[in-house]
Amino acid sequence: MTLKDLNQEKDEESLKKHKEELELNEKRLSLIYDSVSEVIFLLTVEPDDHFRFISVNRAFLDVTGLNREQVVSKRIEQVLPETAHALVISKYKEAITENKTVFWEQTSTYPAGELAGTVTVTPVWNADGVCTHIVGTVHDLTERKKAEEQIRFLSSVFEQSADGMAIVNMEGNLLFVNDAWVSMHGYEKAEELLGQNLSVFHNEDQLKNDVEAFNRKVKEKGHNTGEVGHIRRDSTIFPTQMTSTLLRDENDNPIAIAGVATDITERKKMDETLRIAHENTRTILDKAPFGVVVISRDRKIKWVNDTALKMAGMENGDVMLGKNCGEYLCPAQQNECPILDKGQQVDNSERIFRRKDGKEIPIIKTVAEVNMDGEDVLLETFVDITERKHAEEQLNMFKSFAETSNQGMGWADIDGNIVYTNSALAKLFGEKDQKVPLGKNVAATYYPEDEQQRLREKVFPCVFKDGAWSGELMIRQTSGKLIPTQNSLFCIHNEVSEPIFFANIVMDIIERKQAEEEIQKLNDELEQRVIERTAELEEKNKDLERMLKAFVGREVRMAELKEQIDELEKDVESGKKAGDMKT
Repeated sequence: MTLKDLNQEKDEESLKKHKEELELNEKRLSLIYDSVSEVIFLLTVEPDDHFRFISVNRAFLDVTGLNREQVVSKRIEQVLPETAHALVISKYKEAITENKTVFWEQTSTYPAGELAGTVTVTPVWNADGVCTHIVGTVHDLTERKKAEEQIRFLSSVFEQSADGMAIVNMEGNLLFVNDAWVSMHGYEKAEELLGQNLSVFHNEDQLKNDVEAFNRKVKEKGHNTGEVGHIRRDSTIFPTQMTSTLLRDENDNPIAIAGVATDITERKKMDETLRIAHENTRTILDKAPFGVVVISRDRKIKWVNDTALKMAGMENGDVMLGKNCGEYLCPAQQNECPILDKGQQVDNSERIFRRKDGKEIPIIKTVAEVNMDGEDVLLETFVDITERKHAEEQLNMFKSFAETSNQGMGWADIDGNIVYTNSALAKLFGEKDQKVPLGKNVAATYYPEDEQQRLREKVFPCVFKDGAWSGELMIRQTSGKLIPTQNSLFCIHNEVSEPIFFANIVMDIIERKQAEEEIQKLNDELEQRVIERTAELEEKNKDLERMLKAFVGREVRMAELKEQIDELEKDVESGKKAGDMKT
């Protein structure tokens, strides 16, 4: 073998080795190219601003959900979503025109889903200064975008929450507060609070009695909920419902505490109002004029009010508590309870109540199933109707008497609706059947409008106030005829002195009225005769006066003449005496 052959063989071996190294490097590059997490692609630049994929790595295929046949050798318009074409081409042209690497963020939708990323493209030039290729990478921002979206969402939730939210480090220094927390504590901006210790929101008593124990449980259990007192900037104290959670890093080390505070001032006021209302209700029920008893479903007495105790003839309710209701309150035999055993509904039903001494008294009873402190119980209320029964007996006696009376008798409820009329009153109303008036409003049906007004404004109020009223009223019969009547109205009361009926005794006074009219007519005639006779006497008196005046005048004249005669006689006598003396 010649030296030339040896050199040729050596060159061939070197070439082969170099080729193997190139293939190995290509495999290594290909391995790296397909192993990196960044998306890498290579485009060839074609005339008229056309771009074609000639290579993409495995990450490109993974994030898009495409395969190589759908990408390699395809123009970008065939691969990228249509909404991205204009932006991508403009960026490619910018990179080529300005000969620089161009960056931008882009979000596109592929079969694998929505892909958000930072795209980087760099132009590649040949020896003649022509851009032949574009190398591009995409940094996948999809997860970061989702995280940012979640952060924005959570931030929005935090900021828009009506509850105060804060985060402190393990030393208790504020890292974050939302607007509600800031406002709740009387501040204006979050910047005023960041970095300060949470102790600014509590006074010494709250720190000692509430905060220290509360946060200790948070650190022990990882969370805690409870009532914690806070103070505002002006030191005003207010209660909150706090829920705090311990935050940990990826190594499970505690790094912060997140707290949510709800101002429960109004709730506390409402709770206090409800507490007072509950106490007032218990007081009202305890002092109510009707009996109230709470019975468990196993027939045990759980609570009684004072009225029920008095009705039972007992002074101490403790004796009854826990005892079987049949022993003290109800005469029903074992397993014969109308509600618990027979499933009956008791609503304003007439029942029997058993006293301590065994005496049974009539009651009106209502039973309701209620839930009290988480337990289903029976709430029984009842009223002693012994007096009402007595009143009913009296009413029945009155009714028996009324049926035989020739005077109208009846009664109506306090609204004026007729409950009973005897036959005489029905006849006065112009009805043939005494049942016809029942249920009708007595004033509107059987009295004219002016009398209706009088009844509303004067008669009924007087009966309510004084218990009775007596007077005349005009009845309007069904035919329209008006009948004058004398009425005696009075109230019928129940056992607690409440008016329940208007009773009325009515008498037809048409004959009396006619007699009164006749008497009045005779009185009028007599009065007229008196007037006429008086006028005659006055005229005669005047004539007499004239005669007297004439007689008196004559007597006066005669007296005057007599005086003149007497004077003349005296003068004559005097003359005679004088003559005698001369003689």
